[in-house]
Amino acid sequence: MLNNKNQNPASAVNRKRLLLLYLIFILTISLFGCQSKNESPPELTTINVQLKYLHQAQFAGLYAADQNGYYANEGLKVNFVEGGATVDLQKQVLEGTAQFGIDGAENLIAAQEKGLPLTAIAVIYRRNPVVFMSLAASQIKKPQDLVGKTIQYNPSTRLLLNAVLANVGISPNAYSEVDVGSDLDALFSGQVQVWNAFLINEVLAAKSAGYDVNLIYPDDYGIHFYSDTLYANDDTIASNPELCLKFLRASLKGWAFAIENPNVAAPMIAKYNPDADLAHETAQLVASIPLVNTGEDHIGWMDAQVWSSMQQTMREQGLLTQSFDITRTYTLQFLEEIYP
Repeated sequence: MLNNKNQNPASAVNRKRLLLLYLIFILTISLFGCQSKNESPPELTTINVQLKYLHQAQFAGLYAADQNGYYANEGLKVNFVEGGATVDLQKQVLEGTAQFGIDGAENLIAAQEKGLPLTAIAVIYRRNPVVFMSLAASQIKKPQDLVGKTIQYNPSTRLLLNAVLANVGISPNAYSEVDVGSDLDALFSGQVQVWNAFLINEVLAAKSAGYDVNLIYPDDYGIHFYSDTLYANDDTIASNPELCLKFLRASLKGWAFAIENPNVAAPMIAKYNPDADLAHETAQLVASIPLVNTGEDHIGWMDAQVWSSMQQTMREQGLLTQSFDITRTYTLQFLEEIYP
């Protein structure tokens, strides 16, 4: 057995050094832990987004961006403001109480003619959800079949109806329009033969009620109109481009998630509308996928030719009287940075 007196003094010194390093390590970890517990998470910038309609799967990508933390990762806390038929969608963005909004592209073109400082930063529905629906038994399959028919009147979709029929040489006096409200029974009973419908709403309702339907798509007849469009006040774009970039980047990421996971994203609406029919919302989102992800370019992308075509169609329909540069209506600034 070795005597303590014969131990190497250097070993004792090494043990002391190791003990000291260990104590320093423990103290460092403890201090770091205390500091982490006391630190508050970074403060988020609160913004408001004016929706086009009431809460529904039409905005599923934004809900996914919110609930998946994409906005928070960009330093944002987003509040969604419900819209609707009686809501002035542009007022909140013009006044600055909402930083971003969603509206139809034709409304932003009309706003530009009036000189309103609103600019599109991305398009979510790159294909328009408006179609002209008839019962399959009616054998109405193309615009020419609408001659002599009675069509449900809808002021919000009348532009597309008139443009399609004008493109195939049918004058407005060749068919009748009547206002029968929103009850599809008028179509099912034969009171009207054609319904100005949305793929994500009335078409789903008619099929759910057990009816086979025929659909006429404006895109098939040269009428290409963007629908749900994200836009901002020009002042916001100029003074806070970083905010626009962060919001749009997170929103597009949310839409990519919603398209890939519709059964997960659609139920997210329950946070904002607890009474929502989740089966219907899921069907609505699934029906929206080809409108958002068209297979052309990127989600949210905007094409200059489509904007020019919309402006030209609105001129032909007498909805625009002033000449202006259509490129003032939109900017690719943020999309080009997100999709280099």
